[in-house]
Amino acid sequence: MEITADTIKSYLLEKGITQGEMADKIGVTRRTLSNYLTGDKEIPLSIKKLLEYEIFSHSAKIEDNLEADLIPLLPISAQGGSLTEFTVQLKDNGNDWERIVSPIKNVDFAIPISGDSMAPEYPQGAKVLIKKINEKAFIEWGKVYVLDTCNGIIIKKVEPIAGEDNCVLCVSLNPNYKPFKVCFSDINGFYRVLMVMSLK
Repeated sequence: MEITADTIKSYLLEKGITQGEMADKIGVTRRTLSNYLTGDKEIPLSIKKLLEYEIFSHSAKIEDNLEADLIPLLPISAQGGSLTEFTVQLKDNGNDWERIVSPIKNVDFAIPISGDSMAPEYPQGAKVLIKKINEKAFIEWGKVYVLDTCNGIIIKKVEPIAGEDNCVLCVSLNPNYKPFKVCFSDINGFYRVLMVMSLK
């Protein structure tokens, strides 16, 4: 069944879900969802995939014969903590964590953005979908990573430092924030940002 405004309206009515609740689930503003439902704005393919999963659950197939995944959402309150600790807690109490729909495969979990150091590309309130990598094998310089450091979780563009193979330079996209270096010995894990989902 094709995802249309009428399909969404019928589902919300049947399940007793408000437009606000659905908007939060799929990562758009309430006004944007309202525009989809009134036909004032075309529903993008990525949003259709999220809606298809929400409406038709695990049995629904999205385009390209892929299935949307539910991934754990790291709460903002945990951002001062460690991703390693979060991963351990997830294994022990996986069913207790809030989950969101990911339109792409091979994602470990999602983290909400707090602050404006990575604005405008990664605005506050956006969610980044991340996957752990083996930084000893390969780091794609100039790309954005979430670093699990001894001082907490940070999201930055990562650059090499000339003459310092044991550290990386962490660069904010917002020019108001100065770059800083972090040594590998203080990093518990590198997580590549695969996608950002932001409210429009």
